Amino acid sequence: MTGDVRTLRRRFVILTALRWFPTGVVAPSLVLLMSARGLSLTAIGLLTALYSATTVLSELPTGGLADVLGRRPVIVAASVVSAASALLLAVATTLPWLVVAVVVMGLARALDSGPLEAWYVDAVHAVDPHADLTPGLSRAAVAESVALSVGALASGAIVSLAPLPASGAVLIALSLPFLVKAALTVVQVIVTLQWVTDAADHRAVRDGAAPETPAHRLRRVAAHTRATSRDVPRAVSRGVRLAAGRSTLRRLLLLTGAFGAALAGIELLAPRHAADLLGGAADAAGPYAVLVTAGFLGSAAGSGLAPLAARIARRSSRAAAIAVVLAAACLAAVAAPVAGTAAAAFVGFYVLLGIASPLMQTLLHAEVAAAERATMLSLSSMALQATAIVVTAGLGAVATGGSLALGFALIAAVLALGALTLVRWPREGERPTGAATASAVPTASP
Repeated sequence: MTGDVRTLRRRFVILTALRWFPTGVVAPSLVLLMSARGLSLTAIGLLTALYSATTVLSELPTGGLADVLGRRPVIVAASVVSAASALLLAVATTLPWLVVAVVVMGLARALDSGPLEAWYVDAVHAVDPHADLTPGLSRAAVAESVALSVGALASGAIVSLAPLPASGAVLIALSLPFLVKAALTVVQVIVTLQWVTDAADHRAVRDGAAPETPAHRLRRVAAHTRATSRDVPRAVSRGVRLAAGRSTLRRLLLLTGAFGAALAGIELLAPRHAADLLGGAADAAGPYAVLVTAGFLGSAAGSGLAPLAARIARRSSRAAAIAVVLAAACLAAVAAPVAGTAAAAFVGFYVLLGIASPLMQTLLHAEVAAAERATMLSLSSMALQATAIVVTAGLGAVATGGSLALGFALIAAVLALGALTLVRWPREGERPTGAATASAVPTASP
């Protein structure tokens, strides 16, 4: 392996950490900040749904934008838009401004979907077309988890030490993590401008071609947007037809939807429950940040335990079903009126879902051939997001009208019902014609 590839790998890992650390800093504070601004759980749920919807809808025009404009400008644009959303959230005190802030945040998330990883792959292949990408991608995944965990832990300290009021002002203690995120984004942009260059620009210089003009790039962006608007519905239609003809895929999509309901629900309800147990949003910020950190680490640990769970249960589907049922029980227990019990259930939920998620992905990959894989992954992602939108839009009103315990019970029931999709899962010889063989993707099933 050349020194250039090692350098690119190191830079990719550092850039990944710089990307996700600011997100970790604000992750525990978003719902608490909105609560401190006086928003009801119903309004917070609708804002969260708006964020998810903006992200999904923005994926259409922004998907592949880095292929048209280049990786570097899209990475920088995503960072700038993310910083703008953080600044808006820090100072927004009314519902209309919070709406603007979450829409901008959703746009930033859509812009950020993939350009950094695409740059890394392009840059490595430009140096060595046969270089192994796996070590860099794996280390970047570790860097992402560690950055999120450390950022979440730092969030609690930032709020606790903030010399600002808990409420009643434009800038409050819970605003500070968002100001810190905006400042950290400046660092990310500076490092990106120093390290990230587009392979296409290098090829143009090497070949003696004239640089592409901004007007030409804008025309290509418009053409890309028109093509994407046509192609995405076609891809979704292909995925729906594929799932309609295969029961195992329909079942996995239903389970993915249950995952989306559970994750969206706990992210909405748990911060408010922590605030109720600990005396208010500002007082809950520090302990909840520690809890979110433990949840991130628990999810990573659970993913590492997934192969062992499959071996013990003798089948990936059986292990995933058991993990999902236990995760649902933990999810219901998060509503416990005792802080220690609720915290243990919170971490247990993420550990168990961490076990189930890779097993579910293994089952999905074993059911599709290579030509179908990308389509089904896209459809799976859309099922997760669509369920999250519906749940966050309605769950806040349900919890407000009833109780937080009712909200937790409902999403736990949805997750538990999702486990039924794995009952009597077909063995290898029972798969329908057209499904991938076991040699396509290794599984823990006998």
